[in-house]
Amino acid sequence: MGGMKIVESMHKFEAAGLGKAPFRFVGYSREVFQAVPGDPSCPLQPGACCDYCSTGIYDVFHVVSADGQRFKVGCDCILKVGDAGLKKVVDEHKAKARREASKRKAISVQSALMTLIAAKREVLASMPHPKGFKDQHTGAPLTALDFAEYMLKCCGASGKARLLKQLTALVQEAA
Repeated sequence: MGGMKIVESMHKFEAAGLGKAPFRFVGYSREVFQAVPGDPSCPLQPGACCDYCSTGIYDVFHVVSADGQRFKVGCDCILKVGDAGLKKVVDEHKAKARREASKRKAISVQSALMTLIAAKREVLASMPHPKGFKDQHTGAPLTALDFAEYMLKCCGASGKARLLKQLTALVQEAA
């Protein structure tokens, strides 16, 4: 029987010299470099480097090993090493980041809609309702302003984004 060896699988981060397993996710940051900050003609570039694969990264996942070594990796590396615990934490973090981005976008669209409606109130009031609807009580034709105010009050985030595009086009046609 003699020569059989039992080989323990080593965590890929441990094999790369990044510390001893187990590893813990301890934070996230977005790191961006721009040679001339704020210059729209100057491209945004990754502001950090993955300690596992040396690729430039924007999304930086901070990890600490059991022996206290801290390092940073990108989203691909933290997911491809096969560590289910790290993957779960990162997936939860990504979902939270997507929700926060969606909220920020919804707030931005809401603000843009309110600004557009306020600035073009008279123009919208002079235009017919895009669907040709009439007031259910009086039978009087409704206006684009009625439509905009109703939709602003009743629709969700994606409906408001479509409304913003639609009202922008209506106002541009009227100009």
